[in-house]
Amino acid sequence: MQVLSRIIDPIKRYNFIEIELRGEIPEEEERFIFPFVPRKGKLTVWDLEKLFLYLSDSPKVLGVLVKIRELRIGLARAEAIRRGILKLREKGKKIFVYLESADNIQYLIGSASEKIFMPPWAMLNLIGLSAEVTFFKDTLDKLGIEAQIKGLGEYKSAAETFTRKAMSEPHKSMMDSIISDIYSQFVKYISQGRGMEEESIMALIDEGPFLAEEALERRLIDEIVYECDLEKRIEKAMDLRIQKISPRIFLKIANVHETVLSIKNKIRGNATTIALVCDSGLITLGESRGSAEAKTLGSQTLIRILVKLANDKSIKAIVLRISSPGGSGVASDLIRYQIKSVSEKKPVVISMSDVAASGGYMIALGANKIVADSLSLTGSIGIVFGKFNLNSFLKKLGVTKEWIVRGKRALMFSSYRGFTKKEEQKLDAIMESFYKDFVEKVAEGRAMDFESAEQLARGRVWTGRQAKEAGLIDELGGIKEAIQIAKREAGIPDEVSPIIRLVSKPKGIQFNPFGKSFAWVIQLDSFIDTLQALEREKVLALMPFWIEVR
Repeated sequence: MQVLSRIIDPIKRYNFIEIELRGEIPEEEERFIFPFVPRKGKLTVWDLEKLFLYLSDSPKVLGVLVKIRELRIGLARAEAIRRGILKLREKGKKIFVYLESADNIQYLIGSASEKIFMPPWAMLNLIGLSAEVTFFKDTLDKLGIEAQIKGLGEYKSAAETFTRKAMSEPHKSMMDSIISDIYSQFVKYISQGRGMEEESIMALIDEGPFLAEEALERRLIDEIVYECDLEKRIEKAMDLRIQKISPRIFLKIANVHETVLSIKNKIRGNATTIALVCDSGLITLGESRGSAEAKTLGSQTLIRILVKLANDKSIKAIVLRISSPGGSGVASDLIRYQIKSVSEKKPVVISMSDVAASGGYMIALGANKIVADSLSLTGSIGIVFGKFNLNSFLKKLGVTKEWIVRGKRALMFSSYRGFTKKEEQKLDAIMESFYKDFVEKVAEGRAMDFESAEQLARGRVWTGRQAKEAGLIDELGGIKEAIQIAKREAGIPDEVSPIIRLVSKPKGIQFNPFGKSFAWVIQLDSFIDTLQALEREKVLALMPFWIEVR
C-alpha cells in the first residue's frame, strides 16, 4: 500500500508541470516499432495544443516550466507554442522558460513567458533573420549537366536553383517581402513579451549575440541559474513547494475526463466528434512513406482516410492539418477534389503548419475554410517542369547510349539529350494549361475573378498574415482555432464540447540506424525525393525555396 500511495499521492497533489521541448516536434503521432517493442513517441503539436488547453482550465496547476533544448521547428509551430504560453498567463498561470542556449525561434517562444532563465555559459543568439538560397548552376556546368527546368510565373523560382547563379529580381523582391514581414512580426512579439519598444528590440538584435550576463544586463532574460537550481528559484518566486506531474500523465488524466464527458453527452443524445487528420511531407502519388522530416504525403493514403471519414456518420466535421511545400501536381489535385467531395457532405477545415504552399495550397482549395498561422508560408501558385540533360556528363564518364524508337518524341524525356524547340513549345503549352487551371481553382475556391486570382499567383509565396490580407486564407490561428471553426461550420451548439478524434495512419517498422546526429541524411533524402518526383512527372506544383530560421 505504501508503494501505491507513493505513486498516487503526487498525482493527487500536483501543482506544477514541466515540459521539455527538444528536437523536432512532429505534426503526426509516431507509431514506430523498434525492435518489435512499442516506442514512446514524442509530444505532437496537437498534444501541446491540448496540454495548454487543459492546463488553462486546471485549478490545480499553478505554474509551468518549459525547458527548451536544440529545438528544430518552423515559425508557425513556434507561434502556436507561444500562443499557448500566453493563454496560460491570461489564466493566471506562472510560466517560466529555461533556455539552454537560445536561437531566434527558441527566444521567440521564451519571450512569451513570465521569466526567462539561462545558465552562465549559455549564449543568446538573437542576431536577426536571413534567408539563404543556394545555386548549383556552376557546379552543374562543371559536371556537364544542363538543367532544362522552367517555372511558370515570375516568382516561381524553383528552377533558378539549377539555372542561375543568383536570384532574379522577382525572386529577390519576394524573398525581401517575406523576410520583412516575418521580421516585423518577430520584433513585435519580442517587444510585447519583454515590455520594450520595438525600436529598442531592433537595436539589440543588431548588437547580438549575447553572453548570458549581457542578455541579463539588457533585460532580454531575467535570471542566470544552473538547471539543478531551477526548482529552488521557482519555489522562492511562487512561494510554494513544487509538486510536479509529467505532461503525459496530465494528458492521460485529462483524456479520462474527456471520455467521461463524452459518455455523458451520448446519454444526453448530443455527442459529437470532429476528426483531426495530420499529414506532412512532399506530395506524391500512391502511398505515404518514410517518417518524421523524411516523410512523403501520399495521395492514396490520405484519400482513403478522407473517404472513410466521409462515410462515418459519427464524424460531424474534419480538420486537416497540412505541412507540405507541394510536389506532384496530379496527386495534389486528386486530394483537392476528394476534399471538395467530402466538404459537400460535412465541413472540412484546413489548418496550415509551417508551410502549405503550391501543391500544399492546392489541397486546401477543396476545403470549406482555410486557417493558417501568421508566420506560415503559403501560396506559391504556379508550375515547375523540366529535366536534366546528362549528355555531356555521361560522355565524360565514358557512358554511351543507343536507341531504337518509334515516334518522333519517344526520346522527349530522355536524360541523354535536351528538348528540341518543338518539344519545348509543347511543354510550354502544357504548362500554360496547368497554370490556368490552377488559377481557376484558386478563383473558384476563394470566390475571386480570374484576374484577381492571377495577380496573387505567378508562383509568389506569402506569409500567413499576407495571405489573410490578400484573401487566400480565411482566418489566422492554429489547430485549436481550426477546430472552433469546424465546430461552427458543423452547426454544433456552443455549449456542446465535441470529442476530437486524432486519426493516425498506420506505419510499418521504421528504423534509422544513424540517429539524430545524421540530420543531413534527412535533408539529402528530401532533395533526392524532389529530383525523383521531377523525373517521374515532369510537371510539379512545388514551392521554390525553404526558409529556415535559427
